[in-house]
Amino acid sequence: MRNFWSAITLFTLCLAFIGVCVYIMSNTLWTFSYTTLIVIALLFVLIIYSLLKEYKQLSRLKKVVASFLNTISILFTSLILLFFALKIIVYSFGGTEHLVKSYSPDMGYTLDFYAFDAGAMGSFGIRGELDGPLGFKKQFYYERHAENANIQWLTDEIVIINGHKLNLKNGETFGYKIKTR
Repeated sequence: MRNFWSAITLFTLCLAFIGVCVYIMSNTLWTFSYTTLIVIALLFVLIIYSLLKEYKQLSRLKKVVASFLNTISILFTSLILLFFALKIIVYSFGGTEHLVKSYSPDMGYTLDFYAFDAGAMGSFGIRGELDGPLGFKKQFYYERHAENANIQWLTDEIVIINGHKLNLKNGETFGYKIKTR
């Protein structure tokens, strides 16, 4: 019986976490990383396991609720795994290559730079990502027709990338435009 309420609480927290992630992604340049999706998928698998373990001991109403939660958990887990599969397939076709990883002097910021090449259908250049909380990454630098990322740290928060000065503490970006309402 205790696992039933734990599973419902865990399910509610997973939905709240997904809501916060969607809100952050829709209003900023933050994106999911693989670790965030893996954690969510594992939590849904834990929900399924705990509800199936106690399924025989539940009353009729709780069995209906458990079946509903299991169905939704299986659906979400399947969607997350499908997202992983599609992302791996899409990235295998594209020309994205990791260039360099840079750390701030105090190790407070981690920057990853990637070269991209869309081939005949687009352009080439570099993009930079800033590691953030809960496995999120913020896309903060985008420059077309560039091949290298020359990085120079002025302070723990201020960095110069290919001649463009950015204050990471203030959330400055280059090449990206955030939607304003």
